Amino acid sequence: MREGRWLSPRHPDRSVFERDFPKVQLNPLDVSCPGCKGVVKMARLGLGGRLAGWCAACSRGVTS
Repeated sequence: MREGRWLSPRHPDRSVFERDFPKVQLNPLDVSCPGCKGVVKMARLGLGGRLAGWCAACSRGVTS
């Protein structure tokens, strides 16, 4: 499994993150969170084609 990186700029909450990454991927990638080392599904796709996921434990956006 790949190591994820924090998404910058930091999104203050999940609603802002979901607005910036509106499309949902059907087959998400799994990466490890850089903070808690838990599994994060890269299930959101941004307008620029960038994949990201949300770590619920850390309350932060993660990208690959």
